[in-house]
Amino acid sequence: MKLTSLKRKYSELSKPVGAETDEYYPSLYLDEKQMDGLEVDNARVGTEMQMTATVRVSSLSESKNGSRSMSFEITEAGFEPKEKKPDAASVLFPNG
Repeated sequence: MKLTSLKRKYSELSKPVGAETDEYYPSLYLDEKQMDGLEVDNARVGTEMQMTATVRVSSLSESKNGSRSMSFEITEAGFEPKEKKPDAASVLFPNG
């Protein structure tokens, strides 16, 4: 699967909005029940995780000026740490 950066810059918008940084990304909101189901309730701000998802196209839009957009519903998802680092025990006792 090819991963593509979804980073955009506010300056690319036709009417730029002020922000602390010029970069922004699409976001995903999870309620408490969804967080519990995905077991991500212990993640901290800034933690990078890998997400695998099944999505369904929910809308398509194309304007007269040629700009297009698409919305998805996430029907299933799973998260895991981006990098699997060895735990302390396996580093201290590699043969254990």
